[in-house]
Amino acid sequence: MTSARSRVLSIYKKLHQTRKVVFNEDETALNIVRAKINDEFKKNKTVEDDLDIEKLIKAAQEIETELRTKVVQAKYDPKSGNY
Repeated sequence: MTSARSRVLSIYKKLHQTRKVVFNEDETALNIVRAKINDEFKKNKTVEDDLDIEKLIKAAQEIETELRTKVVQAKYDPKSGNY
């Protein structure tokens, strides 16, 4: 169980680090994603079955990869009127 706990904590931290990079300077998105990560981990904190924990870790890893590789934050340039 200790190994699973450390893996859960590791992916939790990694999700928050990725959130900060992906949504840099977008306070609204940072707050929404932080709340979602925290809510999902709190919702599943009573899970004890090793197989279920592994599934949740895998899902969290996939979400982290999606955030890191698929999400693009556009910034508006008022001078040019473009994003």
